[in-house]
Amino acid sequence: MLHRASTRTVGRPAARNGPEARELLLDAATELFALHGVAATTFAQIAKQAGLTPAMLHYYFEDRDQLLDAVVQERFLRFVAHVWDPVHPGSEPEEAIQGIVGRMLEAIERMPWVPSMWLRDVVNEGGLLREKVQRRLPYEKARLLGSAIARGQANGSLNRELDPLLTVSSAVGLVLIHMATLKPWAEKFRREPLARRALQRHITGLLLNGLCTKKTKPKRISKSR
Repeated sequence: MLHRASTRTVGRPAARNGPEARELLLDAATELFALHGVAATTFAQIAKQAGLTPAMLHYYFEDRDQLLDAVVQERFLRFVAHVWDPVHPGSEPEEAIQGIVGRMLEAIERMPWVPSMWLRDVVNEGGLLREKVQRRLPYEKARLLGSAIARGQANGSLNRELDPLLTVSSAVGLVLIHMATLKPWAEKFRREPLARRALQRHITGLLLNGLCTKKTKPKRISKSR
């Protein structure tokens, strides 16, 4: 009896191959990187998390550097594009800030690994994703938003005490810190974690209005000499 010749590429693992396996491996990598950090995560752990073999992982990603490039390009940059692509020249600063905060929170609900990985391996000095992510960030979009904030300061609608570009960083940082600490903070004070809409109102309110009500004139901060 003749056996049908296999069409599988030589050297390619037989089980669960193709795009599905590659996606499973990337999902497993991002989950474990968020839990343990990139440095503490092995290929064997990633393969086990994905329910695949180490041989399958090595087929798709020859080494750690290739895997990290894929995680950045196909996971992190999807998040970044979702958040920043809608920012355009002429954006109103208040609407743009609200949009960035809202899109970040919405995306993190679908990608809960983002805050932990960002803080551990992108922001942290020596983080293994730091250089790979930072050289791909849309800095021109941040400049556009900074320019919009500066316009608002010039026409008197926004606080002139603030640094426009640092305000952009503050918006991003507030979302990431809040999402990274939401559950432990709620547990510490024995309360339910804030829902996304409530958290969005809190962060945008803090950014746009601060702690002063409209009836209270903000205290001017003296400039150091």
